[in-house]
Amino acid sequence: MGIEIAQVKTIEELLPARGPYIYPAGINDSYKSFSKYGPKSSDQPNLMIINPIYDLDGNAIMPGYYELLLSEDRQILILTQSQKIIATFPVFKLEEDKNQMQATQPMDKKSLRKSQKEQTKKEKQNKKLIREGKMAEEPEIYTNATLEYDVEGEYYLVKYERGRIRAWGVLKN
Repeated sequence: MGIEIAQVKTIEELLPARGPYIYPAGINDSYKSFSKYGPKSSDQPNLMIINPIYDLDGNAIMPGYYELLLSEDRQILILTQSQKIIATFPVFKLEEDKNQMQATQPMDKKSLRKSQKEQTKKEKQNKKLIREGKMAEEPEIYTNATLEYDVEGEYYLVKYERGRIRAWGVLKN
C-alpha cells in the first residue's frame, strides 16, 4: 500500500505569473486621449430619476441620470441616456422669457458701444486661447429639469428650463 501522487506542482507554478505583460505599470497607448481636452460637456439639463416609472404596457424607466432635450419644433421633450432615446413627452405649455430678450438688446448708443467693446474683447480672448491650444470660453446657460408626481391626476409633470425657454410635459402612467 503506497501513496500515489497524481500531479506534482512546483513553487513557480503556485506563485502568480510574473513578467511585463501580466500587470503593466505606466501609461499604455490605449490610455492616452486623442485630444488635449475631454469631450465637450452638454448644456442640456440633467434629470435624476430615483424610483422606476412604469407605463400600462409594463415598460419601465429605471432609476438613473438622464438628459432632457427639447425638440427643434418645441413640441416634444426627449429623455435620453448615453445619447439613446428612452422616452418622449408631449409639451403642453411653452414659455419664452421676453424680459431677458429685451435685456440683451441695448436701447441707447452708449450701452450699445459698451456691449460691442465687451464682445470684441471676449472674441480677442477666445482667439488667443485657441492659438494657445485651449478651449474658448462659452457663456454659462442656466439649465434645470424636474420631475414631479401628481397624485390626483396620476401623472408625472416634467419641467424643462434652459436659458430663457421653459417647457412642461406630461407622462401619464
